[in-house]
Amino acid sequence: MTAYGSSLTAEHFGYCGVDDMSRIIVLGLENCPEWNSIFEKENEPVDMDLVEKEIMGTALGAVKDHPEIGAFVLECTDLPPFGPAIRDATGLPVFSFSTMAGYMALMLGEINLY
Repeated sequence: MTAYGSSLTAEHFGYCGVDDMSRIIVLGLENCPEWNSIFEKENEPVDMDLVEKEIMGTALGAVKDHPEIGAFVLECTDLPPFGPAIRDATGLPVFSFSTMAGYMALMLGEINLY
């Protein structure tokens, strides 16, 4: 899931070693007006409850349309706060730069899960 799906292309995935896009579904939030107002109207208030509903609608619609989805990756740095809600609503794992940082901290011994 990303802010603008058309901006995340097969070329980007290729740089990460992903050559087969047949199992990748890029979800953009272009059709979420309140979400887009964050970027278009930077100094105006945003209804974060509505933003969450738009993001959840996108996630749930994706699972309905593509039941083979096995996880979500949140590309946009504004999306991790919505990760738990996506996970709870879909029952699927959600990954983001926040989870990546957590894995790095774990591997470096900065945190301990034992």
